[in-house]
Amino acid sequence: MKTISYKLKILLLVMFIGLSFSCKKEHNSPKPQPSPFSASIEGAPATIPAAGGKIDILITAGTDGWWITSPQINWLTITRMYGSGDFKLPVTVKENTSGVARVISIKVNPTFNLPAVTFNITQDK
Repeated sequence: MKTISYKLKILLLVMFIGLSFSCKKEHNSPKPQPSPFSASIEGAPATIPAAGGKIDILITAGTDGWWITSPQINWLTITRMYGSGDFKLPVTVKENTSGVARVISIKVNPTFNLPAVTFNITQDK
């Protein structure tokens, strides 16, 4: 009977050691870190003539995402409202026939709760 209990103890000890190694917390992959983010208007300032025109917003986001927020108006066209990585975003402004200057704010929002960049685009009357 002593040999059985000795063998049983050895078996339990081996199982315990094996389980303790297999149950160790695995090293998790590091959390993603934000890429450097910037946005600028190519050839700033952003003043459009009354006849209309186009500007490009240069977005540098590395591998991270971004999205645009702006009022939905019929005289401004933004070709893409979201994306990721570096992008040259065309913004088209239609002719201003209202007789008054117009201003609109466009905000480029990066992921990772980084600060957004806001541009005011002015159109002559």
